[in-house]
Amino acid sequence: MRYVIAVAEAGSFEAAAERLHMTQPPLSRQIRELERQLGVQLFHRRPARPTEPGRVFVESARRVLAEADLAVERTRLAAYADAGPVRVGYTVTASFDEMPKVFAAMRDRHPGIRVEAREAWDEELVEAVRAGELDVLLGRHVPTPATFERTVLRREPFAVVVGADHPLAGRDAVSLSELRGETLRFFPRRFAPRYHDEVLAALRSSGETFAIWENPLPGLRNLNLHLRSEGFMILPASLGEQLPAGVTFLPINDRLPTIDLEMAWERHASAATLTLVAVTLDLARREGWHRGHRPHPVPVGSPAARRRVTT
Repeated sequence: MRYVIAVAEAGSFEAAAERLHMTQPPLSRQIRELERQLGVQLFHRRPARPTEPGRVFVESARRVLAEADLAVERTRLAAYADAGPVRVGYTVTASFDEMPKVFAAMRDRHPGIRVEAREAWDEELVEAVRAGELDVLLGRHVPTPATFERTVLRREPFAVVVGADHPLAGRDAVSLSELRGETLRFFPRRFAPRYHDEVLAALRSSGETFAIWENPLPGLRNLNLHLRSEGFMILPASLGEQLPAGVTFLPINDRLPTIDLEMAWERHASAATLTLVAVTLDLARREGWHRGHRPHPVPVGSPAARRRVTT
């Protein structure tokens, strides 16, 4: 099951083999043997993409493996009556959608585990990890020690945010070339250096460069104070549904790198920590966060939004 899922997600047998830390020939043999036992073809070859039976198998396999992983973690947790709390640090961009759902899932499935949470900018979280004050970290491009495991929880596109009075505010989507000459409103680099650099690199990959204005009051709640008729921000697309009144969310037409939310945890963690990790991974699978681009939220006031309201 893990082999089939790896091929489906990687898009090729070679990439899946690399992800699984094995060579490609034995992986191909295992898939062919499984297809022989099932009596169906799971993948089209060259390029490798799931057939309809293959898609059904992948969907079912994800559910089975998620339950298996949780069974293992529940068993481990049962061995520790005093498992202790789980200390979770997360960045601002994870505070609106992902972390509330993680809290709810832990409360519903493991009410006996206390989750101690800390929301902070990247550099503060990095220092907390170094000081041994955090067990789990959720963030985008946040560096972690070599003793931590890492996995991608959510892969999604960037989006542009402009003020409601901006000339492009009524559009369904925007190309970065249409913002040429405008100023990117951004937080000071010292708060999250690696995330800051990755966002600018993504913008440069489109061939466009922008002047940068550092926001003295960074944070989503203050966007409407600094985005009037000029200037823009760039954010993970999932935050489009969390923006305050007075600003507009615009999907981007350019093909940019994705912005990935990662989870990291100490390799030799407690049973309670491993349980939270397992619950979060299962949540990511159920929410479809690992599938990449999700449908864009429709900007308020756009023709598409008006069509949605009237229908």
